[in-house]
Amino acid sequence: MSVQKSPAEAQFTIALNWKVTLLCLLTLPVLLTLGFWQLDRAEQKQQQQAQLTETLALPPARLTQDNASGLREYRRLILSGRYLRDRNWLLDNRHRDGQVGYEVVTPFELEGGAVVLVNRGWVPAPARRTERPDPEAPEGAVTLFAEWIEPSDHPLLDGRNTEEGWPKVILAIEPEAMETQLGQPVMERYARLEAGSRGALVTDWPDTEVSATKHTAYAVQWFAMALALVLWFILANTNLWVLWRRR
Repeated sequence: MSVQKSPAEAQFTIALNWKVTLLCLLTLPVLLTLGFWQLDRAEQKQQQQAQLTETLALPPARLTQDNASGLREYRRLILSGRYLRDRNWLLDNRHRDGQVGYEVVTPFELEGGAVVLVNRGWVPAPARRTERPDPEAPEGAVTLFAEWIEPSDHPLLDGRNTEEGWPKVILAIEPEAMETQLGQPVMERYARLEAGSRGALVTDWPDTEVSATKHTAYAVQWFAMALALVLWFILANTNLWVLWRRR
C-alpha cells in the first residue's frame, strides 16, 4: 500500500526544460544589455542637460571669425554687421500650428567680413508650390541676437540646389553646399534668430531641453522584461508554482 505525501512533505524539485533554458540563456543577456545601455544614455542626457543649462545662463557672446569655433552650441550671440540681401534660402517642409511653410535662411556679413547663415524664422507657404516667398532683409548695419546652432546631419536631407536665381529651396541647412551657391565661405554653424531682432520672422523655436526621463523609462521596461524572463525560467523548470498553490 502506497502512502500519499501530505502538502507539508512535498519536496522542491528541479526538472530542466532545455528549450526554455536555452531561450532564457540567449535572451536574458540581451535584455540586460539593453537596460544598462539605456541607463548609460540617460546619464549622458543628464550631463548634456547640465551643460545646456550652464550655456543658457552665460551672457551673449559677440560672434567673430576668431571665436566661432570655441562657442558652445545654443550659446546666445550678438551679431553686428549687415544682411546680404536678395540671397534667401527656403528651408522646406517646416510647420507651425499645423500649417506648412518655410524657414528663411539669409547670409549675414559680420563687421570683420566673415559670413554666417542666419535662420530668420518661419513664413507660410503660398497656395501654389510654384510660388515662393522671398521676405526682404533690413538694409544697412544692424545688431542681432541669436542662438548658435549645429546643423543637423541627416543622410537624406541636404542643402544642395542647382536652380538658377533666388530664393533657393533646400531640405536642410548645409553650410558647405550653401557656400558654393553663395560664392563665398560661410561659418560651419548657423545663427538662429531671436524674436525682436531685425529681420526676424515667426520664430517660436522648440524648447532646447534634453530629457533623460525617456531613457530611464526604457531601462525600467528592459529590466522588467528580464525579471519576467527569470520568473518564467523558474516556474518552467521547477515545481515552485505547484508548491505555492498547495500552500
